[in-house]
Amino acid sequence: MEDTLSPEAAASLLQAIAEGQGIEESISTQTLLALAEMALDLERMEICEKLAISGHAKASYDEDKESMAWALFLIARVKLSDTLQRIQDARVDDQEIHIDVGLLGALQEAREAAEDLQNIRLIGNIEQLEGIHQKALGNIVGARDSFVRSLASKEEMGDVLGTANSLHSLGEIAMDQNQFEDALAFFDRAAETYEMAEEMIECAHSLSLSSHALIQINRLDEANERLENSLEIGREMEDISTQIVAHWGLADLGHLTENISLELENLQAAVVLFIHLERPVPEALRNRLDEMIDSLDSQE
Repeated sequence: MEDTLSPEAAASLLQAIAEGQGIEESISTQTLLALAEMALDLERMEICEKLAISGHAKASYDEDKESMAWALFLIARVKLSDTLQRIQDARVDDQEIHIDVGLLGALQEAREAAEDLQNIRLIGNIEQLEGIHQKALGNIVGARDSFVRSLASKEEMGDVLGTANSLHSLGEIAMDQNQFEDALAFFDRAAETYEMAEEMIECAHSLSLSSHALIQINRLDEANERLENSLEIGREMEDISTQIVAHWGLADLGHLTENISLELENLQAAVVLFIHLERPVPEALRNRLDEMIDSLDSQE
């Protein structure tokens, strides 16, 4: 984002664009792309795509190849988000999953632009997107290969956050392949790297997933420690979603160790947090808590 653009000014511009005030022509290419990244962070995908397309048009006119490449990456990122949602919906409805030719084309165009510039950071970003797409399609081997290449690019560039993201993704792949020791190693490295990047919510996410790997290899005390650390981070950062994940994991651990008080306490805490978020309590969680309370009542 341009140095002269304050967060307040950026938010104001985003609102104006969302309202269709047609101000894109009066904004520089760099600002358009910075705003597109801001919209992406806010998960305002339609605005992100609109800004990226406008930024690409301006960059093309100015023959600004670097900005063109970043715009193409952002466009591909939006298309991936749409594709992931369609894949998820298809799985829920037990429908056939079709290859998204538009996404493949966007990824290829972005890759060619990045490779033409020999922009290693951008190439690593695109490989991360390709890995996420392949994982969603169920191509675990292809996803792993993409994440390995992305990790190499991120480490070469000294991109700490990008490195952490790739490590975390490789941990998820290892879990999918039941390679729990490998998964643990990846998640541990990811958590440490996220902490270096001061991305503590993401660090907590890696800690929570590392606990699942530890449970699978019967290192339950260590799993408990990771979940407690994740819960502490969630509380310190006032991030309720992180707390819910940690409480749910602790409840599972309580169930495995037949620690009724641990399981009940954390199930109740998770339900309370869902209510606090004004989100529906997942049926599986609610039923599990109800069954546990009914069982305890019958024993009195």
